[in-house]
Amino acid sequence: MIRSIMNKCFGNGLKDQRGGIAILTALGFLLFSVPLITASLDLAQASAIDARVKSEITHRQYCGLAVREYLNFLTLDKARWGDWLSDNVDPVDPTGATAKETIAPCGNTITITVVQQSALPPGSTDDPIDDPQNSGVDTYSVPGISVFDDRRFQTTKSVSDSNPVGGSSVAYTITIVNKGDDARDLEKIVDILPDGFNYDCNAPANQLTLPDTAAQVLLPKDHEDRCVEGDNTKLEIEWELPDDTSIPSGRTVTLVFNAVTPFTAGTYCNHAEVVPGGDKTSNGKTAPVQIGVISGPCTGDSVIVTKTVDSATLVSTNTTTNPYTYTFDIDYTMTLENVGTRNLTIKELVDYLPVGFSYVSTSPEGDITGVPENTEQVVEIDRQRVKWKPEPEVAFNSGDTKTLKFSTTAAITRGDYLSDLVVEFGDGLYSADRYTWPTALVSVKDVYDVTATDEEGNQQLISLQVWISDELGVVHAWNLQ
Repeated sequence: MIRSIMNKCFGNGLKDQRGGIAILTALGFLLFSVPLITASLDLAQASAIDARVKSEITHRQYCGLAVREYLNFLTLDKARWGDWLSDNVDPVDPTGATAKETIAPCGNTITITVVQQSALPPGSTDDPIDDPQNSGVDTYSVPGISVFDDRRFQTTKSVSDSNPVGGSSVAYTITIVNKGDDARDLEKIVDILPDGFNYDCNAPANQLTLPDTAAQVLLPKDHEDRCVEGDNTKLEIEWELPDDTSIPSGRTVTLVFNAVTPFTAGTYCNHAEVVPGGDKTSNGKTAPVQIGVISGPCTGDSVIVTKTVDSATLVSTNTTTNPYTYTFDIDYTMTLENVGTRNLTIKELVDYLPVGFSYVSTSPEGDITGVPENTEQVVEIDRQRVKWKPEPEVAFNSGDTKTLKFSTTAAITRGDYLSDLVVEFGDGLYSADRYTWPTALVSVKDVYDVTATDEEGNQQLISLQVWISDELGVVHAWNLQ
């Protein structure tokens, strides 16, 4: 066909030749441009498909994030979470372990499936909720029985420079926390400086900070005698607070003051307490200040008493209860350190186990291995008291560390569980037993695995894990698909 067209075009001389060239140009354009146009159309189509796929992925991720925010809303209130679970029980699993809900948080129909697990997975160490330093008042609660009378304010102390040059001034901070269940008046703050220290009259004025109040100047009651009359040898310093200075439950008070250190080399530890409570409010001698390059024990009597969790092994889960009841085998270690220069004896150790815990056995791996003198359920607080009374008393010399390891069993629901350990030392060297304050946290959480799928049920948008404690919950981990 092309040949006949060419013959026709060139058969009429120059004029026809010009026409033929024009036609050839047009034909060439058709021959070479059609593939280009086709390729462009294919590219446009592929780009459109790619854009659509990316748009679908973006929308799915947007939907997944919407589900996560919905779960955040549900878990911020444990009552709301519990209501949601009971309102959305999966008919396929009437036990209540599985809940399902279909919602449209992003224009698409999404099905959320929640499956409760038997326990927190082994090896999980993150604890984002109910940190004992920042959580609710229940964590701070002190048992309401006679042995804990006046143990409501916990007093600790820190120092600005633990290794200063002798003769320099250091700033001490006394921190007081009301660990009782209700507000209480704070009357006095008392500090007993180490031998050789002096209250610093030339330092900035003492600063007292009460809850929800700006720092204010609070001078010792004998400030004039010390700093005007020059009688500054007394080691005990006392600050009187205004009448009716009420400290709410769980709230903190701080007092900052300065002291001048001695030139004599050594390690100097400090004691602070408050009224009401006196020595029962103190953690003992703390805030060590070392003068010179050689460290050593604190002068006089000073001990550190701690209790820690060694292990917690899940034995079984009772899924018929709401919330679930978990049975654990939990091992503890008590550690006593004599960081003072005075030799002591260990006379008695009394441990108030958390609610739901029971003593099983003492481990032979510790330094103190005897069986308890008795175990008793204390009705007022529904906690088991375990008392060890070594016979003879255990020698506890300067520099010694002694341990007592033991096992318990616990049948408990979600929540935070703390112990209260009291240790008595012989020879009357302490006016009050050493008390650890609520310690050795065991935090138990209900765990739920959550998935969200699209309306066809074949595309997973997001997977999450939810932790619910006794007070609130969190989306602990999530993975956007």
